[in-house]
Amino acid sequence: MQRHLLTLVSTTSGWLLHEGGHERFRFARHDEALEAAGIMASTLHEHHGIPTAVILDLSGSDPVMVLSCG
Repeated sequence: MQRHLLTLVSTTSGWLLHEGGHERFRFARHDEALEAAGIMASTLHEHHGIPTAVILDLSGSDPVMVLSCG
């Protein structure tokens, strides 16, 4: 089974949360974005059995997986 990806992307005005290549939410602060992505990932795994990962995408460096559920 393939892992569902939630990607946090740094922007000049904050953070974007992308799911499946589509922008879902905007956050002013990194900690808010990370918390929301973590809740989404754990919910998808616990309630729907979908293995999910949160990826941090900072411009100028390689994306990093910061959380994995399932």
